[in-house]
Amino acid sequence: MSATGTLRVSRTEQSARVRRLSESEADATAPAAPRVTAAPLSILLTEGTARAHEQAERSVFLQSLFVDSWDGIYGQFVRAQHYVSYLRQLHVLYATFESVLPRVARTALTPVLLMPELRRASALEADLAYFCGETRTETFACVETRLHAERLREVAEDAPHLLVAHVYARCVLDFFAAPERARVISSAFELEDARGTLFHGTATPTELSEFRVRLHSRIDGLELEEDEAREIIQEARMAFRLQALVCDELARGATGIAPASGGGYRGGFSVSQ
Repeated sequence: MSATGTLRVSRTEQSARVRRLSESEADATAPAAPRVTAAPLSILLTEGTARAHEQAERSVFLQSLFVDSWDGIYGQFVRAQHYVSYLRQLHVLYATFESVLPRVARTALTPVLLMPELRRASALEADLAYFCGETRTETFACVETRLHAERLREVAEDAPHLLVAHVYARCVLDFFAAPERARVISSAFELEDARGTLFHGTATPTELSEFRVRLHSRIDGLELEEDEAREIIQEARMAFRLQALVCDELARGATGIAPASGGGYRGGFSVSQ
């Protein structure tokens, strides 16, 4: 424990867990390696992470938060607690990402990593301030979120090109689903004037479509060796898996969220309070 009571996971333990994830992804995807030069990297990322992306999106926690219904005042209160918990985890990840950007400034990776749309920590702080009046996140970060953040710091130091994988995963998980999620949150809590939804609701569908084209173009424009491209695809799979682990931990024992049978994700169910 730290002086503030925060549970700390040692770098050795975190790195070991990341290595296990990385090795399992490598074993599962080795036969696909020769295809790296067959198509642009953005397409290979989409195809190569489809299953991991689906599992992350269909986590019990995200389905419950953004798809299921929460009836009554108590149900809405609990949903707000879960939403704030999720924003806190995202803030840790985006703040960590922004903190490592100076290490990759003025490099070949700049066109992707320094896109202004990726700097979302301030929007998360504003949403947290609206919902709970303060923006503390570190003391609320779950173990899996700290693992994820540690992985960002590790690759920024040892293999910066792998940050491209995390950018891709966050864009797919957060940005491209943002308009619908902003609508759900605004409706659930009867919000007005984009209050509480700056993270999810600042871009229109047209702007997101244009951003998607720009993101893919910049990813495809990176000059990478074949092994670097393969590593990015593998790292992106792990980024989606880390997201799923964060959501699994948030769902574990959470009020109003029933455990999934046979795994950490499912197709959806109704929550009624």
